[in-house]
Amino acid sequence: MNNLSSRTISAIEKEMNYWRIPGAAVAVVKDGKLWYLGGFGFRNCEERLTADAKTQFCIASCSKSMTSALISVLVDKGILSYDEPVTTYAPRLIMQDPAASAMSLRDILSHKTGFGAHDAIWPGDRGREELADSLRFIQPCTDFRGEAIYSNVMYAMAGYVAECATGESWDELMQKYIFEPLKMKRTNCSADIMKKDDNYAVPYRYGNGKLSPLEIWNVDLAGPAASVNSTAEDMAKWLMMHISGGKTSEGRALIQPSTFMEMHSVHSQFDDSVGGDGFYECIDYSMGWKTGNYKGHAFRKHTGKIEGYSSIQAFLPDDGIGVVILTNFHSPTVPFMYGSLYTILDEVLGLEYEDWTSKFHGDALPEEEEYLDCDVNYFNEEKVHGTHTTLPLKGYEGTYFNRGYGMLRIAERNNVLHMLYRDMDIPLEHYHNDVFKADGVKEDILTITLPVIFAVDNGTIKAAAVRFEPMVPDIVFIREE
Repeated sequence: MNNLSSRTISAIEKEMNYWRIPGAAVAVVKDGKLWYLGGFGFRNCEERLTADAKTQFCIASCSKSMTSALISVLVDKGILSYDEPVTTYAPRLIMQDPAASAMSLRDILSHKTGFGAHDAIWPGDRGREELADSLRFIQPCTDFRGEAIYSNVMYAMAGYVAECATGESWDELMQKYIFEPLKMKRTNCSADIMKKDDNYAVPYRYGNGKLSPLEIWNVDLAGPAASVNSTAEDMAKWLMMHISGGKTSEGRALIQPSTFMEMHSVHSQFDDSVGGDGFYECIDYSMGWKTGNYKGHAFRKHTGKIEGYSSIQAFLPDDGIGVVILTNFHSPTVPFMYGSLYTILDEVLGLEYEDWTSKFHGDALPEEEEYLDCDVNYFNEEKVHGTHTTLPLKGYEGTYFNRGYGMLRIAERNNVLHMLYRDMDIPLEHYHNDVFKADGVKEDILTITLPVIFAVDNGTIKAAAVRFEPMVPDIVFIREE
């Protein structure tokens, strides 16, 4: 073990320093054995606590591959089918598009439901059953089995389907069928569990010239899409299962060969936008994994990014090689994760050394703006000058409701309107007429600027339209009397 060269270790450390990444943990496996296992930097900068192979990080969307594996196990047991309509198991999971009455787990796991993102509806304090009840009232972003659109919400529903079919929670199922058989003893499904551990990584982001710790985001509602917390040591065991074709360390089939092959078969295509490094993009998607090639070698990967954590897992099935990189840093981490991954792969494959650092960036330190790559703007209203609100701000206060998105409140404080939705309290800046600008709206990894447009009838506010999802008309919340 610890076979990575000093040059590769130095390259990883150099990239961490360049991007100001506080901590990381790395595992490399080859031919069923650990090739490298180690930590870098700090899991807690304030207390100067170092990261190591047992430090827990949220792996975010890498959780999707684990939910997919769970579904595969349940398929093998005859509890679930990839192709039966999900309403067979979860009759409350009804979509707005009538064509989606045929929606299967295969559709969900390959992002072919048409539902799209709609990431504003999570996290929250409702349960997955209540979330399932709401989806019939939400307009999908595209046609059922049309263009593949990445969806955290629908992966949450994959976990919900498993819960309905078994009578057990997704967390319990993951522990029973994935973590325990693979001896992943320091892996769990909840931020609340991780925060009680003595060795977890505090999440950070960089801004205003310094690193700042972030609150750990509780994403339990969308857990099957994003809530797994794990360590480099445990993730090595996870990757070894995939490299072995679905077997545990004892040689027992966790997933049967035919089901394992189906799980890793290509089912859809979409842009590699999460990782788009421009060098070795994977546009094919199986069930929870992106598929492509690295320098002629078959390549499977998935990235994960959530508030203050970023990760990448990858394996080369024909070469018996797997790599995982976990960090406690928000953004940007694409250059670090891919530059480090490719440097490691080149060494383990015995390929000629490439200076991936120079391919991803120059020598100058990153500007502040580069840390805002997850900030997006949905506000495109043309300014009408010389206007004012129809009513005094107090007249906009109230509770507003949408059957899909739930409750939203508008409150006036110190002559400023605030939008209270989910766990957010967003001040609204008056733009013109009854249009306001909301800045700092959190949806998954994005921080969004968007319009809130009030509808007035006979001197009374009737509704508020919010651009939470740009692929559908603005979400209309009706004001309650």
